Amino acid sequence: MSLPSQPERFSFRQRPIPVPGDLRIEWRVSLIVLMLGHSRAKQASLAKLHILNDAIRGKRSAHLLELVVNSKAGMMPWTFRIEPAFARAVDFVVGDKLADWTTSSNRSGLQLTAKGIALFEKLKAEDDVLTAEKDVLAVYAKSMTEGAVSLVIGSKRRAM
Repeated sequence: MSLPSQPERFSFRQRPIPVPGDLRIEWRVSLIVLMLGHSRAKQASLAKLHILNDAIRGKRSAHLLELVVNSKAGMMPWTFRIEPAFARAVDFVVGDKLADWTTSSNRSGLQLTAKGIALFEKLKAEDDVLTAEKDVLAVYAKSMTEGAVSLVIGSKRRAM
């Protein structure tokens, strides 16, 4: 094996900057569809969606959600994150007719449409897509009632 006497020519080209998965709109839209699909009657208030969104993004928040679902809330303040990108994803979910606006326990919320339910079933059938998120939602989305949402919001107010 011999080394070439002259180096091969190479060039640099600017490539697009990779966007982390959690900042991609497709990820958030899929996540909202999963949240709604795992909730009772395939609907949830915006407050519940924000809480679930925060819970699936970190172990501490997932633990707090577990405490709330198991009725041990009130012992801890939970200041969950309200992300502007999540609100934009909600607009895409409604704009793509995956969900319609509704009210849930006197709160604004979303309910999956037939198109949204079809997407939910496809996402649920994929074993290697959003596995960690699906695990958390399968356990807690149905048991997170609107009463528990009120408890979290109330806990937040007491902590202020």
